[in-house]
Amino acid sequence: MLKITAIGNLTNDVELRSHEDGKPYAILRIASDRRYRDRDGNKLTDFISIKVRGALAERCAAFAYKGCKLAASGDFETIVFSEDPTRQPGFLIKANEVEFLSPRKVEEAAGVAAEDGGAADAA
Repeated sequence: MLKITAIGNLTNDVELRSHEDGKPYAILRIASDRRYRDRDGNKLTDFISIKVRGALAERCAAFAYKGCKLAASGDFETIVFSEDPTRQPGFLIKANEVEFLSPRKVEEAAGVAAEDGGAADAA
């Protein structure tokens, strides 16, 4: 069994898509800086693609935002670009776990607090 975990910052907002059968999915792309620099002192950054499906994709679309830090775990899939055979193969993580490591957005947290306050008043 192979399991990969990647931690990084989301490079763009999550776009929820659907397969032909209507099941949701999303491709997340994260950026992660390496701990060391190259010989010229430049910071090195890796970009990793992550595929999430179903309810996990819907949760990512609801809670993840550009710049947030997240951890994704799962196995990986090799991608071959048949339309461009000169392009190097890549991979993406097929995540079955995503953990949001950044706090919620300020607007979202305020909405949750307002909902909780309204529920407390009704009690």
